[in-house]
Amino acid sequence: MTNFQNSNIYFENSVKTASPTKLVELLYKNSIERLERAIKAIEQNNLVEANKEIIRVEDIILELNISLNIEKGGDVAKNLRSLYNYIYQQLIQANLKKDISILSEVKSLIQDLYETWRQVVKKDIETSRQINAGSLDPKFDIKY
Repeated sequence: MTNFQNSNIYFENSVKTASPTKLVELLYKNSIERLERAIKAIEQNNLVEANKEIIRVEDIILELNISLNIEKGGDVAKNLRSLYNYIYQQLIQANLKKDISILSEVKSLIQDLYETWRQVVKKDIETSRQINAGSLDPKFDIKY
């Protein structure tokens, strides 16, 4: 079994057991990794592999987009929807043209989303810890 196959198995198991919050983080991270592989594949003129990786990122972005709850998420969800739509369109163009510069732009956008998401999650965990600090029952202390 190759390292890549081991990585996929690990990722699949992580996704199956992840909370919704952690799942978004994993999907952002996986998208970044796939974009890096797509860029490398284009540089090596392996266009079939690049296509496969880009299509998978397109699928991830579509899933993230349709999972948004515009009613509950308000302006944040609307802005994310617009950004996801832009990223998706850019991925299509990058795949058609095998354009590394477009893929690099998309990767940068997703990296920003990933870092922002991680900060939000970290802040939420810290808030939960503070709320639970006075609890007599330590089982509610959230660990990250």
